[in-house]
Amino acid sequence: MDSKMTLSQRLRMGAALVVVFLLVLATNLMDSNHFKVVQKGLTTVFEDRLLAKDYLYKISRQVQKKKVIIQSSDIEELTDLNEMLNDSIQVLIHRFASTELTENESLAFESLQTHIRSLNEYESNLLRNESINTELNIAGSERYFSAIYGDLDSLFKIQLEESDRVISNSNRTIDTSNRISRIEIGVLIVIGLLIQLLIFLRPIK
Repeated sequence: MDSKMTLSQRLRMGAALVVVFLLVLATNLMDSNHFKVVQKGLTTVFEDRLLAKDYLYKISRQVQKKKVIIQSSDIEELTDLNEMLNDSIQVLIHRFASTELTENESLAFESLQTHIRSLNEYESNLLRNESINTELNIAGSERYFSAIYGDLDSLFKIQLEESDRVISNSNRTIDTSNRISRIEIGVLIVIGLLIQLLIFLRPIK
């Protein structure tokens, strides 16, 4: 058999190599896009969900401290700690606001801020009146705390739902990338065989 390739064989081999190149380029671009989607998903889960959940937990702890002080009618302790607790809560609220919020999350967050402001006004009235009636303080403050905890529960639930959604999307992207990779390997094998046939196939005379 003639070891030299004919012009026709060279053209066919060149065309096959171009096809391989375009296939590899296309799959690399798709893989790169899938990687970006997964990377963004992981960043979102950490920055907008795990950190957000930590901020909510810390807000909850600070609010609980306020509740213990108010419902024990310890006005002196409330006077000493209230400003510090409020500043701490505001810092956490500001950090939470800097995360990416969904529409429902924004509504629940606005409700939380409104109820915290209402609680602060109630506390200011207690400090002005120096109320020491434990039963009245418990009854009067309970609705404020119930509203705040209701908002926090809603926000905690959203963190879980959004984390699950992002992780599910990332898993689907990874599965798609794996399927494309398997298809790519199969196509490359077929193209490799076709190249061999094109190179060594004798031209019809």
